[in-house]
Amino acid sequence: MRLILADDHVIFRDGLKLLLSQTADFQVVAEAGEASVLKDLVRQHQPDLLVMDYHMPGNDAGAVLAYLKQRYPALRIVMLTAAQSGTLFKQLVDAGADGVLLKEGCAEELLTALRRIARGEQVLAALVREKMQAADVQLTAREFQVLEMLCSGHSSTRIAERFSLSSRTVDKHRENIMRKLEVNSTTQLLNKVTELKLL
Repeated sequence: MRLILADDHVIFRDGLKLLLSQTADFQVVAEAGEASVLKDLVRQHQPDLLVMDYHMPGNDAGAVLAYLKQRYPALRIVMLTAAQSGTLFKQLVDAGADGVLLKEGCAEELLTALRRIARGEQVLAALVREKMQAADVQLTAREFQVLEMLCSGHSSTRIAERFSLSSRTVDKHRENIMRKLEVNSTTQLLNKVTELKLL
């Protein structure tokens, strides 16, 4: 399996590359430290498998995942994350992730999961499945992206620019998010996100 590794932490990436080099199953053909270069790398190297960290600079990892799965349906994509949000896990699965694995997992579990994914299975860590079942907040992928930026302190104007939307559309997303989370202010929204561990 030709594989691309994408993680902005070089030590983690090097450790994963060393682990994969000890098996004949995988060949690392490229590496990335930013999500923004992944589209070009996939087009250039045509890998069988992409292992990427969810929290990477340079682009929205969820959007990159959806883009790549749409254009390269045979590409197997594994998302690694330290997050604990069932809602986030649902978004990644809905976007087409073939695997959602936790970075805290052990090496042997990771290799086993990658082999299963390479065979065409979808693999979700046990905690990922548990959190997804417990998550009852039904946000769309776009609403979740807007929520992330709101919680990072970005204005509606900045969010509109980021996703090429009108300010009116962003305001509508904000309204829908607050209605679904049953809050009436930004402070309440931030508290609810923390309470539900949405991010």
